Amino acid sequence: MKKEYFSLQIRRYKEEMFLLANSIVNNYHDAEDVVAETILTAYEKIHTLRDEEKFKSWLIQILVNNARKEIKKRNRYLFTDEIEKFLSQENEQTKKVWEFIFSLDEDLRVIVVLHYYQGFQVKEIAKMLHVPQGTVKSRLFRARNELKKLIEENEERE
Repeated sequence: MKKEYFSLQIRRYKEEMFLLANSIVNNYHDAEDVVAETILTAYEKIHTLRDEEKFKSWLIQILVNNARKEIKKRNRYLFTDEIEKFLSQENEQTKKVWEFIFSLDEDLRVIVVLHYYQGFQVKEIAKMLHVPQGTVKSRLFRARNELKKLIEENEERE
């Protein structure tokens, strides 16, 4: 892959990468670090990409792995000022949905973001995360149930 093509693809997906990283690590600055590390890793490992058509899913797989490493390294699960600032810019309904998504366990949250916000299919997510498709389906099912429960509880309080 030529350097120009690589640079073009990175520019194309950089914002999307940041949003995904931020949704996983829950910290603006850590998300920036994850994206930078992902770009560096992708550049160093570009020779392992066999099919340029799969560049995005390959890149996202690297990003998810780096984000998970960051979480393990720093062991952070709490909301940060940056996340709260991001959420305050959304409309109230969207803000609530993101709060509910951030309250999910990491395994569920990653799959929800990859499937519903990034548009990846179950098969693609399974390959990215190195888990069986059935695991992805069951996590999506659990995540939907947890989100439904959170939404219903929220509606009862309002």
